[in-house]
Amino acid sequence: MTINPKAAAWLETRAIDLETALRMGIYSARRVEAGEPVQDARGDILVFPYFEGGQEVNAKYRAAGKRFWQRAGARKTFFNADVLDDPALEAGQYAAVITEGEMDTLAVIQAGYPFAVSVPDGAPPARDDQGNLIAVPDDANDIVPEQDDKYRYVANNWNRLSRIKRFVLATDGDEAGQRLSLELARRLGRSRCSFITYPPEPKVADPKTGEVRPCKDLDEVLIHFGQAAVLDCITRAKPFPVRGLYRLSEFPDLPPIATLTTGFPRLNPSPDRKEPHLTLYRGAFVVVSGLPGSGKTAWTMQLAFNMARLHGWRIVVASFEMHVAPTLRDMLQAFFIWKPRREWTSTEVRVAREFIEAHFAFIALDPRDDETEADVDWVLDRASDSVIRNGSDMLIVDPWNEVEHKRRPGENVADYTNSAIRKFKRFARSYDVCTMVVAHPTKAAALSAKNGDPVSLYDISDGATWANKAELGVIVHRKSPADLITEIGIKKVKFRGTGRVGEVYLNYAEDIEAFVD
Repeated sequence: MTINPKAAAWLETRAIDLETALRMGIYSARRVEAGEPVQDARGDILVFPYFEGGQEVNAKYRAAGKRFWQRAGARKTFFNADVLDDPALEAGQYAAVITEGEMDTLAVIQAGYPFAVSVPDGAPPARDDQGNLIAVPDDANDIVPEQDDKYRYVANNWNRLSRIKRFVLATDGDEAGQRLSLELARRLGRSRCSFITYPPEPKVADPKTGEVRPCKDLDEVLIHFGQAAVLDCITRAKPFPVRGLYRLSEFPDLPPIATLTTGFPRLNPSPDRKEPHLTLYRGAFVVVSGLPGSGKTAWTMQLAFNMARLHGWRIVVASFEMHVAPTLRDMLQAFFIWKPRREWTSTEVRVAREFIEAHFAFIALDPRDDETEADVDWVLDRASDSVIRNGSDMLIVDPWNEVEHKRRPGENVADYTNSAIRKFKRFARSYDVCTMVVAHPTKAAALSAKNGDPVSLYDISDGATWANKAELGVIVHRKSPADLITEIGIKKVKFRGTGRVGEVYLNYAEDIEAFVD
């Protein structure tokens, strides 16, 4: 046996069978003069190993006096992480239970429910240094994944977590546990999460005061109420509140739209209320079109760059017509450096790339993957991942025509397009992400525009639905591809205060490769 008899007896006091502990790889260890504890069935340290792919990648040590520590420099992951690969979780047949500690995960497994994991580091503080409760936002917009060290285990397992349909958050029933539950929910997506409530009956005696309180975690539920009560807590978990989903009595007044300038002065609102202008806002659905060679991709990318520079937005770009490197990369570098390319210095290029790395992510198919199709659902799934992982504020799909279009049997183009646009708008609203789709006009519209007339939103391929459903609609137009004067036609403004229909003109400066007023 690899577990010290005293440790085995202690586990039994926590209602955990020795067989369950051994099945989870738990063992005893002893200290050595240098390095981590080593396995020893007579040791006084209880080791909870953390496995990934069947390999032990971390371990948590428990010694007398409830002293805990982890293996130095080890990978942050979940206890029992490999269960996250179970197909039943991806299929939605079962929910993944996330607990605050290893003993609670053992309690769930002891009760006969194997789909449980534990966070490695417990709960964060619930209050700040002044004793005030720390407010947790509903969304993940403020999270920078590279700096999200406390929750590194989420990013490290994101490929697994992103496929799971449902989570039950079984954190402790105290303030710190409640904060952990909120933090996990906003990273995993509130719509996928439910939370546990514990039996209200007082059962647990305080060892110092003798005061009896209700259970605060699943291991205490197992001890005082039994296995059936643990399962009952899981099956009766309540859906996590989702912002935007209310009963009638809870329905809020919509807040005013918070508009942001685009970085093009000529598009800014003017004291003259008759002048055309354009602003952007979170959750907007924007359609951009124009003839080939009109500069719509360059203008759209410069607009995205401006939003990143001026307002700190993080952008995710699904580009299926232009290579990310070097085309889009060099385009963004030009906007950042703002002088002729021949004058760029290596330092300027390095700083520009650091800015791009911090503010832009790109959706692209793996060239080695011959099976995945970049259809609307796939693009939006990757965009959702970017919202959670990168805190993206803006999605650009360029061009719509290169997205893989998979119509259902009997579905016509108009119905398919309408369904796709609904998905884009649902994504924009659900994640509060400004969503911009660049779409080419039909070939017939392009041929009829040879006389220099601009196309309209109704000329976009796949039907007039684009014009009808857009909240903001823009046509980028040049009389010829060689013309540097570019017309930005604001053709559709749905909400008052977000823009005004009309045309403004920008000059494309070839030397700096950017639009200027």
